[in-house]
Amino acid sequence: MADEKNETEDLLSRRMSSGSHSAAGKHSAPPVEAANDPSTDTEAFDPIKDDILREEPRPRTGSTSAVKVAPAYPASTDTGSTREVSTGSTRQVPATASVMSEEDWAAVSRAATTSDSHDPEFPERRRTVLDVIGIIWITLATPFILLALAVRFVASGLFLKFEYFRPGFPADEFGFGAAEREHYATYVIDYLHNLDSRRYLADVILPNGEPVFISEELAHMADVKALISLLYLIAFIGIIGVIIFALVLSRKNGPGLHLGVRLGSIFTIIFLAGAAVLAFLGWDSFFRGFHQIFFKDGTWEFYLDDSLIRLFPPQFWVDAGIALGGIVVLLAIILFCFSFAGHKRRRALRKAAKHA
Repeated sequence: MADEKNETEDLLSRRMSSGSHSAAGKHSAPPVEAANDPSTDTEAFDPIKDDILREEPRPRTGSTSAVKVAPAYPASTDTGSTREVSTGSTRQVPATASVMSEEDWAAVSRAATTSDSHDPEFPERRRTVLDVIGIIWITLATPFILLALAVRFVASGLFLKFEYFRPGFPADEFGFGAAEREHYATYVIDYLHNLDSRRYLADVILPNGEPVFISEELAHMADVKALISLLYLIAFIGIIGVIIFALVLSRKNGPGLHLGVRLGSIFTIIFLAGAAVLAFLGWDSFFRGFHQIFFKDGTWEFYLDDSLIRLFPPQFWVDAGIALGGIVVLLAIILFCFSFAGHKRRRALRKAAKHA
C-alpha cells in the first residue's frame, strides 16, 4: 500500500511539473503582432474614404541663397547686370524671364481696386443707329429752321417799316413816297405767306386804275413764293423730326440732343460765314449767282421803272441780306450756348459713376 501511494504521489507531481512548464512556455513565447491582425486594429486606414496626407515642405528660414533675376525692362544687351534677391527657395529663374516692375504692379493694383465704369448701376450711354440718325437730322435741320425764321422776320411789315422810314434809304425816282411803298409792298409780303394765287397781286391797282405789277413781275413773284414755301416746308418737317428725335435722344441713359444742336449751330455759322465772304467780295456777282441758281434766266431781271425795283431797290436787298445773316448767326450762337446747358451736371454724374 505504501508503494502504491508513493507511485501515485510521484505521478501527480510529474503532471503538475509538466503543466507548470507548459504555462511558462506559453508566457515566454513571443506575442503575435497586433498590426497583422485586422481584428485588433481599431484605427484601420481606409484608402477609399480617407485622404492621403502629404507632408508639405517646410521653408528653411535659416538659410538664404542669392537668385539672379533678369531686369524687367532690359535697356541694353548687357546680360551681366543682375540683382540679388533673398529667398528661401532654390528655384532657378530662367535668364530670359522678366519681372514686373513696381510701376506695373501699381497700375495693376489701381485697375483691380478701381470700380468698373460699366457698373449696372451706372450704365454706359451707348449710341444706337437711331441716335446717330437723330444727331445727323438735328445737325442738318438746324440751318433750314434758323434760315426760315430769319426770312419770316425780313419778309414782314415790321422790316418794311424800318427800311422805308430809316434815314439814308434811297427815295423812289418815279414818285412813290415812303407810305405808298409800304402800302404796295405789304401786298407782296401778304402774297408770299397766304394761299392765294398770283391773282392776289394782279388785283392791286394804282389810283389811276392801272395794275401795279405787270405779268413778268407776277410770274417772278410766283417763283419767289414757291421757293419760300419750299423753305418753310423743309423747316417744318425739320422741326417735326427734331421734336421726335429729341424725345428719343432725351430718354433715360440716352446721349441727349446737345451734340446735334451744337453741330447744327456750328454748321450754320460756317455756312453763313462762307456766304458772307462771297457777298463781301462781290455783291452783284453773289446776287446774280443766287438768282441764277433758283430762278430761270430772263425771269428775274426788270427795268428801273418796274414796280418791284421801285419797291425793293438794291439797297433793300443789301440790308435784307445783312439782317438775314445777323439773325441766323445770333440764333446759332444762342443754340450753341444752349447746347452746353447741364454740361456740369452731366460731367459730375459721369465722374460720380466712375469713382462710385
